[in-house]
Amino acid sequence: MADEAQAQLSIANPEEGFARRLFQSYYERCQPEQVAPPDISQREFGLGTWDKKIESRHMAFRDSQALKSYLVRNTPFYISYSAAYYEFPDGRPMPRKGWMGADLVFDLDADHLELECLGKTHPKKFPCEKCLSAVKEETLKLIEEFLVPDFGFSKDEISVNFSGNRGYHVHVRNGTVRELSGWARREIADYISGAGLNGKSLFYSRFKGKLEGPTPETPGWHGKIAKRFLQLLQAGKLAEFGVEPVIAKRLQKSMAKVIEGVGRGNWDTVRMTGPEKDHLVEKLIGSAAIQIEGMGKVGDEVDVGVTFDVSKLIRLPNSLHGETGLAAKKVASVDALASFEPMNDAVVFSDAPVRVKTGEAPVFIMKNQTFGPYKNQELELPEFAAVYLICKREANLWK
Repeated sequence: MADEAQAQLSIANPEEGFARRLFQSYYERCQPEQVAPPDISQREFGLGTWDKKIESRHMAFRDSQALKSYLVRNTPFYISYSAAYYEFPDGRPMPRKGWMGADLVFDLDADHLELECLGKTHPKKFPCEKCLSAVKEETLKLIEEFLVPDFGFSKDEISVNFSGNRGYHVHVRNGTVRELSGWARREIADYISGAGLNGKSLFYSRFKGKLEGPTPETPGWHGKIAKRFLQLLQAGKLAEFGVEPVIAKRLQKSMAKVIEGVGRGNWDTVRMTGPEKDHLVEKLIGSAAIQIEGMGKVGDEVDVGVTFDVSKLIRLPNSLHGETGLAAKKVASVDALASFEPMNDAVVFSDAPVRVKTGEAPVFIMKNQTFGPYKNQELELPEFAAVYLICKREANLWK
């Protein structure tokens, strides 16, 4: 019956049928443990179709082999699983599942970042190298500047996977976070995103006529502000963060004195008026904060997001993303993230030629090959690039 359904689907929608067969072949090649999360029997799963990322949920699998068999037999275009652990993961409504705890999960997406290129020089659905690089840096910053030093998590408790499209998912698993309530998780998200942080509170009182403030070694947000200020000063990027060019130039000119002063906590060496300094600190908070899914800009009201919604579903690591044909590739380790390149490392399909007729697509790079721009062209592409455009709905099969 499954083969007949796929044959009919191929006739009705050749592109969907083509993509489904390739997705199926990928899952056939996978080892069961590649696509199974820890404690799989306690997780809820949600499935998506060609047209909808999550169409159904409340599914459960007893083990990794059962999950793999389902993926091969039914081949959804999206599959997500719960950060939460349940006594009865397929129970409904939600209270009947018997919540037993949840991992701490962060969803970072290039779409959350205020990048000039995204949606301007290229469509949002086609992230460029700059987008992917920026969101990777944001992910590294989350781990190395917040999760490890401020919360004390070890890197062994943290796993990272590419989202399959234009971001990363960070999972923290240990006994303490598993028991946290939604409100406790919200507090963590607020801290990391700088929500409600008053920049003026970072500076202390005047002592002998000098304005005291944080040093780069000061713990928590105080030290982050000082460290970020010196980073931008030394990189000559203060003007990019809202500092008036004339002021930025003046600070650059007296850089050695400013660095020495801030290193001692003497912020009078940052010769700016009170309002100018307040504006600078506001920009520094925004620069040092992490923009995670569900969070607005710094100071905005917080919406429900994956970090503190204890019943939220998140992309299954190593599963395929129906909008790109890329794998939600699990990164080997936190330390390996810096060298991870999604448009190379998350590509799973072959170089076999496929003839397509394109819609509109900007330049994109996959497996170190440059493609596009395209506009209503008939051409032959490697399978991985053809799948990418087909999943983006910007190519049809051409015979």
